[in-house]
Amino acid sequence: MRWPVAPLVDAMASARVFVDGDWVESKDQDPEGDVRLVQLADVGDGEYIDKSDRYLTNAKALALRCTFLEPGDVLVARMPDPLGRACIFPGASKRCVTVVDVCIIRPDAQKHHARWLMHCLNAPSCRNQIAGYATGTTRSRISRGNLGRVKIPSLPLSEQRRIVEILDKSDALRAKRRVALAQLDTLTQSIFLDMFGDPATNPKGIQKSPLGDLIRLKSGDFLPASEMAPDGAYPVLGGNGISGFHDRYMFEEPQIVIGRVGVYCGCVHAAPQKSWITDNALFVSERDPALRFEYLVHALTHARLNQYASQSGQPLVSGSRIYPVEIVLPPEELQISFEERIAGVKEVERHCDAGRASLDCLFASLQHRAFRGEL
Repeated sequence: MRWPVAPLVDAMASARVFVDGDWVESKDQDPEGDVRLVQLADVGDGEYIDKSDRYLTNAKALALRCTFLEPGDVLVARMPDPLGRACIFPGASKRCVTVVDVCIIRPDAQKHHARWLMHCLNAPSCRNQIAGYATGTTRSRISRGNLGRVKIPSLPLSEQRRIVEILDKSDALRAKRRVALAQLDTLTQSIFLDMFGDPATNPKGIQKSPLGDLIRLKSGDFLPASEMAPDGAYPVLGGNGISGFHDRYMFEEPQIVIGRVGVYCGCVHAAPQKSWITDNALFVSERDPALRFEYLVHALTHARLNQYASQSGQPLVSGSRIYPVEIVLPPEELQISFEERIAGVKEVERHCDAGRASLDCLFASLQHRAFRGEL
């Protein structure tokens, strides 16, 4: 049987709290504060990431009338990537508030299971609706009102719990695979440090050069989510990596991508062949012949480019801000040796990634069947 559907606003209406996060400016923040500021980057796709490190004082949070988060709150991202992703706030050692680009749903436990709402929002059927309701010319955003128009299955609480238990078990397997892949990523970082040392202190005394002498950067091309082709074969990359797909591409060859604006500015990604890079990111349009592609990806990552972002308003990096940054420039034979070691790690990653893809397919199938009343 197919489940009946109802607009998300019905769940909002029964929530004890449904608000946008709070507008907290840079001047409001205090690294010595006792209230943690949960950012857009902390809201993962079904996973609370816990990566930001910003604070404000309790007095400032009270003065701004911030909503203090509670364990079990559903956090929904009002901006990409991807738009509308949702996770559960698990609680923290310090009191927490969030920002204006995150919506908070605190459902009535007698009517709506929080993890059920999260799974609904992260399902492809809801994501497609959210993309259709998004507004904005330079960067997509969904309002609280439009989010409330998204339709989700309307189920008895007992049925919500049953389906959540099934989806959570499948998702736990995916999480274990993600942990394995993250450990492999840590291994590549260790190989870099073992071969070249920490670039900040340069203990091996390797020649250093400013990025402005080695590379040139350009901004990607504007491509809103509403104009992407979901069935396209070519990945679209923004500041946080792949954000969608399209039926056209900008580049034949792999590219090095750097997040340009927002919470992901300074993040470094390697775009595959035949990809599109949006104007939320920069790409390396030219590089010195002495720089190997794989080495440069890791050198830029270790440079932690986000620390050079503008701090007034929306965080932003540009060529003029990062060209003075120096990186170590080892001999080409060392870079080649590094590439060979990384290639071995990537082969293991490919096997792990294939397993993750199978688990993702299983999870997607369970989601689809659950929301059609077939599970």
